[in-house]
Amino acid sequence: MLAHSVVNGTRTWTTPNGELRLWQPAPHVIVTRFQGAMYDAHLAHLAMTTIESIISSQAKMDIFHDWEEMELYATEARTIMTERAVPMGPKINSLSVLFGSKVVLMGVSLASLKLGGIQTYRNREEFEQAVRQASESRPGTFKVTLNA
Repeated sequence: MLAHSVVNGTRTWTTPNGELRLWQPAPHVIVTRFQGAMYDAHLAHLAMTTIESIISSQAKMDIFHDWEEMELYATEARTIMTERAVPMGPKINSLSVLFGSKVVLMGVSLASLKLGGIQTYRNREEFEQAVRQASESRPGTFKVTLNA
């Protein structure tokens, strides 16, 4: 069963496997947050459909996936996310993932090979700093610069 809501611009999908939220802190920045047992193909399809719709109206996007609470990144979900991201490559300025699980990192690393690089974070503070920097920058100009 799937529940969907939109509150204050944040889209939320809830399934027995977990909850996915997607919002835009700036017109050129997308943030997703997944919490739960398994990020599955159905949630990946919903996320990518929404991201594709947003990206179609922007010149360059910065995309941040907060997957720190993701327990399992299903192979089917990774394949959907990666294959559908490839054609969007020219419109993606940066792609970053916060992870907490080595299993999730392995899936992200495989996707990174095909997508030409994904910035990974293990530290929430650094990840949130990068989201703020991207949101405050002009579209297409964000570069990762972390304060020590």
